[in-house]
Amino acid sequence: MKKYSNRALVLIISSLFVSLLSGCANNPKNLPSFDELLKSETQQDGKTCIRQNDINGYGVLGNDIISVDARGKKHYLITTLYRCSTLNTGFQAGFNGSYFDFCPLRDKIVTIDESCPVKSIFEFDSRDDAFAAFEKAKSLRDEAREAINTENESKKEG
Repeated sequence: MKKYSNRALVLIISSLFVSLLSGCANNPKNLPSFDELLKSETQQDGKTCIRQNDINGYGVLGNDIISVDARGKKHYLITTLYRCSTLNTGFQAGFNGSYFDFCPLRDKIVTIDESCPVKSIFEFDSRDDAFAAFEKAKSLRDEAREAINTENESKKEG
């Protein structure tokens, strides 16, 4: 009887693993990130830091990108290292920096449920410039998603 239950357990684990892999296959894994697209569009390296005292407010643009308004009419787009689902659903977030500056690859955006490491920070002279860059990156990402979906559909049919 023990052998049978071990085999059943292995079978269940194997089927879960296969279903996880098939779910990943349907996910557009080659979709460019906002980080990659913004680096390309702005010719910035994403390594800009923000003085924490200069941050006036923020707005969530997605689960891996936010906009930040700062003193001096500067505006920033911040991308996170991975998706942070509570950015979209949380009522508030904090900027957890180690020093006076808030920097990528060191500091985090903290919500009530999770801590989201910052991947890149892009600086713009105005809110309009920041949102134009975001809209361009979003458009390119949507086009890439559509191309991947079309390719996947043609593979299913063929």
